[in-house]
Amino acid sequence: MNYLHQRTLKDSSFTYEVVIIDDGSADETKRVAFEFVRKYTVDKVRVILLGRNHGKGEAIRKGMMHSRGELLLMLDADGATKVTDLEKLENQIQAVAKREYHHGDSSDSDPRFRISDIPAAVFGSRAHLEEKALATRKWYRNFLMKGFHLVVLMAAGPGICDTQCGFKMFTRAAARKLFSNVRLKRWCFDVELVFLCKWFRISISEISVNWSEIPGSKVNLLSIPNMLWELVLMSVGYRTGMWRISNSA
Repeated sequence: MNYLHQRTLKDSSFTYEVVIIDDGSADETKRVAFEFVRKYTVDKVRVILLGRNHGKGEAIRKGMMHSRGELLLMLDADGATKVTDLEKLENQIQAVAKREYHHGDSSDSDPRFRISDIPAAVFGSRAHLEEKALATRKWYRNFLMKGFHLVVLMAAGPGICDTQCGFKMFTRAAARKLFSNVRLKRWCFDVELVFLCKWFRISISEISVNWSEIPGSKVNLLSIPNMLWELVLMSVGYRTGMWRISNSA
């Protein structure tokens, strides 16, 4: 909030909102969240209570569908990625949107250009940190990471090195198309986003971000069968036509 407030002081045209999704938490998340609402007003901070736990994918989907911005950033609450890196994603998505709009020509002087109308996505990436991570992580997490990369390649195809970083930005047009179709509610919704981006031919870029591992991760050996099941479910669902993709968003 301090970072966003400082940006408004530097640029009067900059506006923002923070949407906090409480996915049925059993701790003090709701209390802390509503303290921020009282401090900054509901125009700046909104809280969506899901009541019971649905999974990260569903929580993010709810937040994206309730958001009001032209650019939408998903951000994990643990602070693993520095929020200042959103400027990297912001600059990249604007460059991509302008290129998509005019195919290389400048759109700065075109009054019809609205970044929110151009489908584009930028994924924060930790791929540049992989070598260090392999040396410091526990063996089962390295095993999980390598195996997961292989399965993702088979399920969603090549092109994205890090699908799971919780720091992604979408234009409003892209978010509406993607999150109105996302079905996976837990571990692998990020992979489904990549699949849907390719289906809709939405441009995806990867940008390296500053990231640090936060203690308390829920990913463990017991997560492997759940993740594999979701990827199999996604592949079968889309490739057999059981999961239909809506183009109406």
